[in-house]
Amino acid sequence: MRSHRGVGAGIVALALAASVLAASPAQAAPQSLFGTTVDVFSPITSESLLGSTVYVPEITPLLVVEIGDAQATDIDVTVLDGATTIDSCVIVAGGTMCGLSSLGGLPDGATPVTVQFVMGAATETVSGTVFVVTNDAPTFRLEWRDAAGLWVDGTGIGIALRGATALRCVITNNSNAAITFDTVTAMIELNPSGTEAVPITGTLAAGVVGRFTVWSGLAPAIYSASCSGGVDLRDGTGAGGGNGGGVIAMGGTITIDRTPAPGQTVTITADGVTPPLVTEYSVLLDGVPVSGSPVSAPPPDFGFMLDIAVPTSLAVGDHVISVVVTYQGRDTAIAAFPFQVAAPELAATGAELDASSAAWSGLVSLLVVAAGAGLLAASRRRLSG
Repeated sequence: MRSHRGVGAGIVALALAASVLAASPAQAAPQSLFGTTVDVFSPITSESLLGSTVYVPEITPLLVVEIGDAQATDIDVTVLDGATTIDSCVIVAGGTMCGLSSLGGLPDGATPVTVQFVMGAATETVSGTVFVVTNDAPTFRLEWRDAAGLWVDGTGIGIALRGATALRCVITNNSNAAITFDTVTAMIELNPSGTEAVPITGTLAAGVVGRFTVWSGLAPAIYSASCSGGVDLRDGTGAGGGNGGGVIAMGGTITIDRTPAPGQTVTITADGVTPPLVTEYSVLLDGVPVSGSPVSAPPPDFGFMLDIAVPTSLAVGDHVISVVVTYQGRDTAIAAFPFQVAAPELAATGAELDASSAAWSGLVSLLVVAAGAGLLAASRRRLSG
């Protein structure tokens, strides 16, 4: 039997137990058989199997067979996967329903089936699809945007940030069917005080990772945050989970003396970079350490100065010099200096000048010829007169 797997929680995680939701209105009309109506449906979602798809939980899936009017003869009901019997039940004479409770033998996901109804000598079949939903709770993570604009996983830890940042909740649908957010909320603890709740709504397809930006501002303005709540699974059951993390706001000044350009030497100066989480910092050009990196930032100033020679061979396009702190296994840029290398302007070529001159000379020649022709014609007219 398949097990129901939960989600581990972080430092401010919330875990919600799976819950059964109220049944929704019927999704499909019953079929007309044996002079009455017949339906096979989920008692959780009211979805009909006959001519449609019914979503059932992987644990104790149950379908109900119901007829509109009691019959004088038993009705044998069998669910077949090809020629293999999956489950069966009997609506006894005078009764109106029976239950199918052994569908757990079906694999996870969609299985086309045939429902066979036998009453006396009469046999009727109706096709449908049973979709077994894996009740795997979603995974919740937190990501913070660092000074270089990169998103860094801050789940379950305090992460070093400086300057402008943003927070997003990252939710992974671990089920094999769509989920709908029910009570999913980002709870944000602000500095100096206050709590902000941001609801997250919508749906997420099977196996999809959703990223939802829920806050932006300066690093010193936020203490911590969590993303948590419950979701509705496609079979009508529920699951949930949560996770959280915090921010360690870095202070001090980090400057560069000029805009970098190929062949230049620029100087980065840092002062009072506190709290002193680490004793050295990495300085990177496009993610690659420059000469002299890592550089130490000892007390009492907790700063450094580093000259960086920008390569003359730097390619055309966007580039960035960043100062990175490594803390609790996470690399975050606490300062970034983006710059661009422009493509060189193309100078006019001799060939272009020659072509232009040739075109002009040709035009002049045509004008001269035309003028000469005009003079000749005039002369002839005078002679003939």
